[in-house]
Amino acid sequence: MESLLSRADYATLESFSYLNQASLGLIPQPAVTAMSEFLLNTARHGNAHMSDADESAFLGELRSRLAELLDAPLASIAITGGASEGINQAAALLAVPGSEVVLVPSDFPAVTYPWLGARERIGVSIRWVEDAATVELTDALVEAISEDTSVVSFSAVQYATGTLVDVQRVVERAHAVGARVLVDVTQMAGAMPVSMREWGVDALVCSGYKWLSAHGGVAVLALREELLGALPAVIGWMGAPEPFDFHPDTLTLAGNARRFELSTMSYVSAAGLRASIDYLGVPGFAALEQHSRLLRAELVDAVAQTDWRPFRRLDASGASPHIVSLRHERIDAREAQARLTEQGVLVSSRGGGIRVSLHGYNDSSDVTRVVEVLSSLE
Repeated sequence: MESLLSRADYATLESFSYLNQASLGLIPQPAVTAMSEFLLNTARHGNAHMSDADESAFLGELRSRLAELLDAPLASIAITGGASEGINQAAALLAVPGSEVVLVPSDFPAVTYPWLGARERIGVSIRWVEDAATVELTDALVEAISEDTSVVSFSAVQYATGTLVDVQRVVERAHAVGARVLVDVTQMAGAMPVSMREWGVDALVCSGYKWLSAHGGVAVLALREELLGALPAVIGWMGAPEPFDFHPDTLTLAGNARRFELSTMSYVSAAGLRASIDYLGVPGFAALEQHSRLLRAELVDAVAQTDWRPFRRLDASGASPHIVSLRHERIDAREAQARLTEQGVLVSSRGGGIRVSLHGYNDSSDVTRVVEVLSSLE
């Protein structure tokens, strides 16, 4: 099977079989070019090439791209310096003292840490829901929500196992009892379609440097309409309606999600993210999802001849198309990752498994290489 995206746009593929987009994502050449041009033509010249007005307007196009990508209202979009920043801002809005928050203990720490902090500060209680191979995580989350629940916070695709959550089902159950939902789509957006409107989530965050194929230092926070007038827990000068119209003695904030934006940020990363979204949008996210799904089937069929097994069966509704966690009863995942790296095959060991990430630049040769090395370890 050929790649969906041009492998020539990814310099790393000349030397490695890269199956690790879920970690530090490869950046396609158009995004590299956009960042380089920004540094050369704008950033290094300071205000000679970027006026105050230019800076105020610089993120506007990226907000529009992200609103389309996430199927979210433009007014809901705030550009942040990282997903952790967005999660903490959202958690501060949603936290209710003494209430219950539903979390997944094997989720990425950026999703859980703000709530563990809230437990220390304001006494929220945590209800943990395990990501077990024999149970659909969606079902477990829905069953865990009760009248005591104030917030359900989770990743739409779990970083370690690739488990896919039916976000809309969780939202419907949470809203039925008056609870809010905060979802991290870092391991989903860029690999498959996302729809904030369809799901009805209260808050959504996403990093730019994984499946969206940009550089670190840029992320997005999207908020439901009724939260847009809330006072941010952390306030920055870029949250003003006109940031360069300085009034340090008066707090005036934008009337949309821009009020959650803090300060001068990594504009070079923002330029790269804008370009990478355009690049990935050419085939489209549904096509990228289908491409990964086909490669996933090749991978699992090939390892079926060995003792490596996926965390979830492919026919399970909770099996994501683009992240496959392979487990072996006798082989330690960290040792297997080290051997794969020695052979030029880059994956991650997460949660006791070998995490294989499948993106649009991957093809059957990458699947063949990872299976060859894993087979040789038995």
